Amino acid sequence: MADTPESLSEEFSTFSTYTKTPAQALDLIERARTKCPVPHSKELGGFHIYMNYEDVRRGLMDWKTYANGPSVLRPYIEGSPVFPPLSMDPPEHTPWRKVFSDGVNIRTADRIGPAVRADAIELIEGFAEKGACDLHLDLAEQVPMKAIFHILGLPREHHERVRSMTLNVLAHVNQPEQFAKLFQEFSEYGWSEVERRKSDPKEDYLTVLADARFGDRHMTPFEVGAAVVSLLVAGHGTTTAALTNLLYEVLRRPQLKQRLIEDPALIPKAVEEGLRLHHPFFGLFRKATEDVEAHGAHIKKGDTVYMCWQAANRDPAVVDKPLDFDIDRPEFQHLGFGLGKHSCVGAPTARMEMRVVMEELLARLPDIELAEPEKVKWDFHGAETLGILHLPAKFASRPRRAS
Repeated sequence: MADTPESLSEEFSTFSTYTKTPAQALDLIERARTKCPVPHSKELGGFHIYMNYEDVRRGLMDWKTYANGPSVLRPYIEGSPVFPPLSMDPPEHTPWRKVFSDGVNIRTADRIGPAVRADAIELIEGFAEKGACDLHLDLAEQVPMKAIFHILGLPREHHERVRSMTLNVLAHVNQPEQFAKLFQEFSEYGWSEVERRKSDPKEDYLTVLADARFGDRHMTPFEVGAAVVSLLVAGHGTTTAALTNLLYEVLRRPQLKQRLIEDPALIPKAVEEGLRLHHPFFGLFRKATEDVEAHGAHIKKGDTVYMCWQAANRDPAVVDKPLDFDIDRPEFQHLGFGLGKHSCVGAPTARMEMRVVMEELLARLPDIELAEPEKVKWDFHGAETLGILHLPAKFASRPRRAS
């Protein structure tokens, strides 16, 4: 039976990342792009869906019409955590954005790059003798969190404690009471480290927090905790997913892998193509601040609009053969790091992490291949995140090399 605007609208009425698999969601979007370009779902309190590139791009740029606050997640529950500056709009967003951009910017990648490379080497050499690994758990999940610890300036002996706290906090984001308790613990730890920086400043994010001022006052312990947790939320799971996805796409293509081994200068192109094809967030929500009409759909002030980044980056109207992983495609402004006032301040650092891991993995284990590529699957993991949780790989066992 042919798809009609009516039948597609009916399918979309139950759409969300909690009710569909990634494959089901993407199939529905591709069938609906032209016939039902701005559908509506009754799930999660109800929301309209932008999925074509120009619609999502316009929505991301126009923060006055499409507000991030009070949250970019749905359903929004009073008392749920607010992650600055992502879930804020000007003027509240402005001082928070400065705090983040002072601590994470284009210079950060150069500052922590050597430490990230050392981490990648240590992890790779740690499983090189085994002849097998899980690239998600043993590599991609660990490098971004260690990178954030370097950004913060945490002493190495604190890494495992903070890693445990981080994973615990993130696991309870949708449970306000438990989250508040765990967040308090995080805030107390962060505040103690910030207090140390006031008398012993360093070139790190904790020193930025120690010096930061909102008007005529310093940050409170709660605000310090929010800044640290937001950095971990924004920089860990997203980069982990993007890195795992990149490893999957490269390693399942032997000819491409060999090209990158022979010419590592091509790796940044692979990074960009990975970010285009597989967005770590399937999408995030915005709130309309005025009545809007889009492709005949009437969006009222106060309505929720879902900006589907994953769909936008695969729009055939702006990308030729959008489902192909092609590092030779013309340069394209994908939406992997957002746009406008809410664009990701950590983009250069995330790109560096992905490049460095790929460089070291291919240089040290050039024969690496996926163990069971046909069994790899993407899943939604709550909070609009999308990724691979297991990526087994195999290679010839070899003695540990010196770094």
